[in-house]
Amino acid sequence: MNSNPQTPASPPRFRVILVDDEPTARVQLTNRLRSHPEIEIVGEAENVTSANDLIQTLKPDLIFLDIQMPKKNGFALLPKLEKLTPQPAVVFVTAYDEYAIRAFEANALDYLTKPVSSARLAKTILRLSKPPVSETGVPHPVAKAGERLEAEDLVSLRSKSLSMMVKVGEIAAIEAHGDYTRILLNEGKTLMMKQTLSLWESQLPTDLFAKTGRSLLVNTQSVVKLVKKNLHTWELQLQGTEELIQLSNLESKRLRALL
Repeated sequence: MNSNPQTPASPPRFRVILVDDEPTARVQLTNRLRSHPEIEIVGEAENVTSANDLIQTLKPDLIFLDIQMPKKNGFALLPKLEKLTPQPAVVFVTAYDEYAIRAFEANALDYLTKPVSSARLAKTILRLSKPPVSETGVPHPVAKAGERLEAEDLVSLRSKSLSMMVKVGEIAAIEAHGDYTRILLNEGKTLMMKQTLSLWESQLPTDLFAKTGRSLLVNTQSVVKLVKKNLHTWELQLQGTEELIQLSNLESKRLRALL
């Protein structure tokens, strides 16, 4: 007879609330989450009002939030979450792709489309395991050590005045500014973020981003044109931006070799 006491099971790491007006959608997501022992579902809600009551009482770590619901959509819950400390992470779950752009710009950890696949959900949960923390103290999804992001993966970009979720492939370039980086997006927006270029380099897909020099990472799919201006300087134009980036001969040679 084995007299050794059994090792107690580790407690779930993330306390989760599901918010969706469709009971069948909540059941389906619950079934998917059962294969992730680090997740504990502590409550369910069918609208924003009941969700807010649950959140204030239970203080969850993570909320799976449907966007399209009667009376108030999921976005209406976000201002209420900003008052909480710590603020729970949010994963949007919706069948409506039309909400994708707005979801990317919201303070969300990830964006899942219905029906939620096991593989895509597993990737979201994996990012929760060791979430890096931004200067605001809010986790944002980047790759774990040894794992790189892919073009369709979401990443949270945060500055003092702006917070948005974008696909990795929508980042046109990243410039180093000391411990900060300047992010240029394909749609023309830019923002400064407290994250080093070397950290970005370790996370971004190598088949998409090229380091042309010490201070610049370029998305090769975002290059519109590269023009030689004189003996020593080239000008790089990226998709959706009017700004021209100055490159040296060596930097332009490195980039042209990958185009």
